[in-house]
Amino acid sequence: MPRLPHAAALALCVALLLPASAGASVTQCTVPSVAAATTGGTLPRTSARLKTREPVRILAIGSSTTAGVGSGGAGFAHRLGPKIKARWPDKAIEVIVSGVSGETASGAAGRLAGELAQHRPTLVVWQLGTNDANFGVSAEAFRATVGAGLAAIRRANADALLVDPQFSRWAEGSTRTAEFAGIVASEGARAGVPVVRRYQAMYQLALSNRSAFDGLISFDGLHLTAAGHECMAQQVAGTILRTARR
Repeated sequence: MPRLPHAAALALCVALLLPASAGASVTQCTVPSVAAATTGGTLPRTSARLKTREPVRILAIGSSTTAGVGSGGAGFAHRLGPKIKARWPDKAIEVIVSGVSGETASGAAGRLAGELAQHRPTLVVWQLGTNDANFGVSAEAFRATVGAGLAAIRRANADALLVDPQFSRWAEGSTRTAEFAGIVASEGARAGVPVVRRYQAMYQLALSNRSAFDGLISFDGLHLTAAGHECMAQQVAGTILRTARR
């Protein structure tokens, strides 16, 4: 899938000190299993800041899902600030959304150094793997990219949270996306980083409730609908909240 024309430049949006209702959508997630938080890993810097009055700055980096394609202007990353703010209303939560449609993990990794230096985030939410699986990136190259990206985030003294590929109609009939989801899981475990397992959640939903799954995927068979973005936002925010409370 080629990059969308509007995404040649970085998509950047800052949501600072948002009230709980800001950016809310009338579209709700009606699939609790997809919205469930994922366990594992730690977020020590995020947790420490949430226990004080220090602001928490989140950099969300990735491809079209992070950019918000299919969301009607309110992608999963744009919804994180209000969801975290709802649980910690006295905290300063800033979310920087940096998504480029059609980008592979190596593209995001190439942007990481500049983004980390510019924004100095507390936490990096890295959504990755879907395009790598679809575009024929080798498993070895992808694994190396994930490891190098996590090392760069660690050197920047920031926490990391990985969001693995989504199961979609493009993933049916192939093991590539599942393989790349497994790489994200293993690299996250190696680094002690939480991983949001959306591939597993969406795959299980497709098996158990196909109509509900179809409601989360747009007509092109790949991108999320607004409801899909809401479910993903709940899953990612829930993972951050649960992990940071440990």
